[in-house]
Amino acid sequence: MSKQSRAILLVAALQFVYLVDFMMVLPLGPDLAREHGFAVDRLGWLAAAYTLASALSSLVTFRLLDRFDRKPALLLTFGLLALATLATSFCHGLPALMVARALTGAFGGPAVAIGMAIVIDMTAPEQRGKAMAKVMLGFSLAAIAGVPLGLEVARIGGWQAPFYMVGALAALVLVAMACLLPALEGHLNAREKVSARILLARPAVRLAMLLQAGSAFSAFLVIPHFSAYFLLNLGFPRAQLGMLYFAGGVVALLTVQLLGRLADRSGPVLAASLASIAFCVGMAPFFGLGAALPILFFVLFMAGNAGRNVTMAATVSQVPSPHERAGFMSLQSLVQDVAIGAAALVTSWQLGEAADGRLTGMAPVAALAAVMAVGVACGLARLARARRAVALE
Repeated sequence: MSKQSRAILLVAALQFVYLVDFMMVLPLGPDLAREHGFAVDRLGWLAAAYTLASALSSLVTFRLLDRFDRKPALLLTFGLLALATLATSFCHGLPALMVARALTGAFGGPAVAIGMAIVIDMTAPEQRGKAMAKVMLGFSLAAIAGVPLGLEVARIGGWQAPFYMVGALAALVLVAMACLLPALEGHLNAREKVSARILLARPAVRLAMLLQAGSAFSAFLVIPHFSAYFLLNLGFPRAQLGMLYFAGGVVALLTVQLLGRLADRSGPVLAASLASIAFCVGMAPFFGLGAALPILFFVLFMAGNAGRNVTMAATVSQVPSPHERAGFMSLQSLVQDVAIGAAALVTSWQLGEAADGRLTGMAPVAALAAVMAVGVACGLARLARARRAVALE
């Protein structure tokens, strides 16, 4: 196996652990709310704590990440993420959970930024769609295996058990990284200094950040509330919740491979358009449509969101220069986390809990998510045109 293939595999494993850690908290939300005695409509607070801490961490580390060998920086941040995940299992009550999730986010943001910079460093521009699709296997596998397994482990062994599981997986990946990743110092030869001011002075960077924010904001208006809405409003059986995420993950896995290759061959516009249509149609149950087929619409949403992510990653990866990549990814992570935190605040204002426990206010939230998704697809087409124009000069 080549160094590039090993790096992609390890970063995909990092993504898997990071995303299982983040994603499983959302479908576990009703269990956590019941166990720790807080209202279901407060689940967005956990996401806000995680993402805002990640944003603050990215802001602090932005100027530092491109100044060190990528490997030790990755081992440090990912190791701290593993410890913070284990710490979550010792929490009692919503405030303690928020602190633990904030710590996890603070270490997770820089770890993912460094991992993605490693893949981009080692991959030619014309192959990045395919490479990003492979990395994003971590996302799909998190939905296919990680989240359903976490739900079942929690059902059998209690809410703490999934955090033990993720902590153990993180330790294994950490050992593999220490043994298999090469030293990565090529970016240190650049003389230019990287700063947020220099990056954001470029229109392509500003547009890329705006698109990343819009994509994350639109997705996380609804993602944290899918399981609660399905369980409480649609009467979906708790015992089948793991199967729901398994089905969505399988289709997302196929989608990222197909759309990643389509983006490489034909550009991101067609791939992003198809993904955005699936994303919007998948939210039909929030408008009282298709309640008899919730799995179908959930699968469409998962496929659409995964497709948007891979086309976004392949296009945006061409914006920074090599010596800027970790800093760019950190800034991107910051913007994304602020957008997710903003989405959590919007839903905390808009959503409510009826007397019978049902969630209220999801229709306008889903409508806003759909409008934002369409805007992001149009903006991505504009960014792709701008990148082509630069390449032809």
